[in-house]
Amino acid sequence: MAHEPQEAQAEQPLTDRQSWAIIAVLVVSLLVIPALILLGGTLSPLGLTWMDTLVALPMIPAVLFALVGVWTAVRR
Repeated sequence: MAHEPQEAQAEQPLTDRQSWAIIAVLVVSLLVIPALILLGGTLSPLGLTWMDTLVALPMIPAVLFALVGVWTAVRR
């Protein structure tokens, strides 16, 4: 007996909250973090040197994108 393929489920559009979360992460990633790096901001209060800051600051958008991506996938 052959199995018939199931119809693909319709994708649900993103909610307003999910859309704004993605936009907020984009703004942080494209404007805030590069501005902090260009303006010479350091994370010295956290005990990080300039070179550590150059590694740590780009990780913030990566973590934010991962969290928002998982959140939007789970909340669908």
